[in-house]
Amino acid sequence: MPERENSGPLARALDRLFQLPLAEFTAARNELAKTAGAGAAEVRALAKPSVPAWAVNQLYWRERRLYDGLVRASDRLRAAHTRAIGGQKVDLAALELQHQAAVKKAAEAIRAILARSGDPATPATMAAAIDTLQALPGGGTPGHLSRPLAPLGFGALGALMKGAATPKMLAEVVTFAPPKPKADEREAAERLARVEAGKRLKQVDAELARVQKALAAQRTAVQRAERAHAALDDQLQKASAALAAQRADAARLDRDRRGLEEERARLKDAL
Repeated sequence: MPERENSGPLARALDRLFQLPLAEFTAARNELAKTAGAGAAEVRALAKPSVPAWAVNQLYWRERRLYDGLVRASDRLRAAHTRAIGGQKVDLAALELQHQAAVKKAAEAIRAILARSGDPATPATMAAAIDTLQALPGGGTPGHLSRPLAPLGFGALGALMKGAATPKMLAEVVTFAPPKPKADEREAAERLARVEAGKRLKQVDAELARVQKALAAQRTAVQRAERAHAALDDQLQKASAALAAQRADAARLDRDRRGLEEERARLKDAL
């Protein structure tokens, strides 16, 4: 697995950038470029990830155990192919099965990640994501993919077996892609994708119906509360008018009382 060059503030900010929802990437990248100093040009040049690349990035950030398990399976398979090319007897079939199982688990996790994010796990998206999973751990800094990867095919294997590859090329071999799915396998995968989409559609429809029902009930409750508020407001206005009238009557009676008391005092003095 490629090592990160540093763990400074900019590197950590880039890690956070690639963990964001895909819709927020461009705005966040542009904001980061404003504060990146000498790294501003590098940040501005970052391409927004495609959906398959973003999904594989999220596998690294959110499901590290699955990601690391896939990378270990790929490393073992790569090393076995290298030994086989060198003439050693290696049980490639067992290692390929382990690698395929790790790819399958990672693909299932990616399908769930896409469902939670609201992005459709279309056959094309999943095919590109699975190609990328098969190509790991290639592709630069883990979790920072911008485009899907393509696994090495059998042409590269043939070149290696003929001795056309340099030691550097041999060291860079990740794994050898399995044969392209047969037509019936691809159709089965597409049917499975449609079934999964149908299940999710039913879930969304049910959730939408629940929310719409709750919204209608809440709107009715708001209308009742508004009517009650209006009635209370009318009562308050009437009570305020009655209070004002009572206060006016009390003030008038108080004036009458003071006048009568003054007159009584005068009459007493006159007797």
